[in-house]
Amino acid sequence: MEFHGVLVASPGMGHAVPVLQLGKRLLNHHRLDRVTVFLVTDDVSHSKSLIGKTLTEEDPKFVIRFIQLDVSGQDLSGSLLTKLAEMMRMALPQIRSAIMGLEPQPSVFVVDLLGTEALSVAKELGIMKKHVLVTTSAWFLALTVYMASLDKETLYKHLSSRGALFIPGCNPVKFDRVQDPSNYVRELAESQRIGAEVITADGVFVNTWHGVEPGTIRSFLDPENLGPVMRGVPVHPVGPLVRPAEPDLKHHVLDWLDLQPKESVVYVSFGSGGALTAEQTIELAYGLELTRHRFVWVVRPPAEDDPSASMFVDKTKNQKEPLDFLPYGFLDRTRDIGLVVRIWAPQEEILAHESTGGFVSHCGWNSVLESIVNGVPMIAWPLYSEQKMNAWLVSEELRIAARVNVGDGIVKKEEIIEMVKRVMDEEDGKEMRENVKELKKTAEEALKKTNIPSAYFTQN
Repeated sequence: MEFHGVLVASPGMGHAVPVLQLGKRLLNHHRLDRVTVFLVTDDVSHSKSLIGKTLTEEDPKFVIRFIQLDVSGQDLSGSLLTKLAEMMRMALPQIRSAIMGLEPQPSVFVVDLLGTEALSVAKELGIMKKHVLVTTSAWFLALTVYMASLDKETLYKHLSSRGALFIPGCNPVKFDRVQDPSNYVRELAESQRIGAEVITADGVFVNTWHGVEPGTIRSFLDPENLGPVMRGVPVHPVGPLVRPAEPDLKHHVLDWLDLQPKESVVYVSFGSGGALTAEQTIELAYGLELTRHRFVWVVRPPAEDDPSASMFVDKTKNQKEPLDFLPYGFLDRTRDIGLVVRIWAPQEEILAHESTGGFVSHCGWNSVLESIVNGVPMIAWPLYSEQKMNAWLVSEELRIAARVNVGDGIVKKEEIIEMVKRVMDEEDGKEMRENVKELKKTAEEALKKTNIPSAYFTQN
């Protein structure tokens, strides 16, 4: 009998990449005979282009399929969390139908954290093992399940204060002051729902490893900390789940990097969904110019009201748009030291290149892990979602990043200059570089381990 596993990823490369990598690992290192990965998306062609070479790999045992959503006319207002949760809710009938059409029927089901409602579909269809993959940190998993254990009144009290939410066995999470939590009813309801559904799974995989979050990982097993909250559901650190760089990839950015000195280039990218305002884009341009450091900057058109605006736009139409939102003469003045790339660049290969010496990042978890596995220190510049938590972790706990002050609105060019020089030139930056290269070694060791018991997927 074939042992078939199904994995489902919610929209966005931050979810697709780790789900695909976990699927490959389950196929290659565990007792699965076949793996089918469903990627939920509102733009199949764009998703295919971003996944790239993965789709061309000839392996009949590893199948990628797309669940296409038509979001036209749908109410996708609110935060990124509520948008993605609603999209996954819309996809449930298609997920059910797609799984029912598989042959053989799956015995293992994995869905990422934003699609936990699909666990009920797996239960309905009689799938033996049902799991959640947390594509971000163990700390975020801890926050999610602990929030679900609190009643609404207690949670609102925390959000209304200037204090922090103290999670047993973990670092506390500080909240921005919220004068009226009722404005965030949807976000809080979705978060608590997800946390409650996580502990209905047979197990939880987390895209992290002991070298990054040892205390938080231990807290899930500790009866004095998060053990009672998890109710016996095992938590398996399976990271880092990142796409390895392609050694022979051809791209003009990589050709340019070949001409630069070792660890001399600052790479600037705010992820596939990140967007800056017009004013912030101008400040960043002047900051990069005035540092006189070499740089590669992945530029996207500004957005004024939504820092995740790039997530839901047609990125292909912007490939040849004029860069008239940049300061006048910027491209000419920086021609000898900088390279501006529209919309997309091969991030894994750029971070793996020996010329890259620093990474200005929004601190999406994929980007954090890619920076670590390539030994590149960061300038942490969070924009939305759990990125502020990630930025705190890499700057204060792991000490592999300098963190900009985003609390005062616009990050001025003077602070950008200071942060770049700190990472690239100063003793503090040398320490960050040493720390991240030590973490890289722990990542390499983690990749040699399965972190899932050998009998975990056996029939019972």
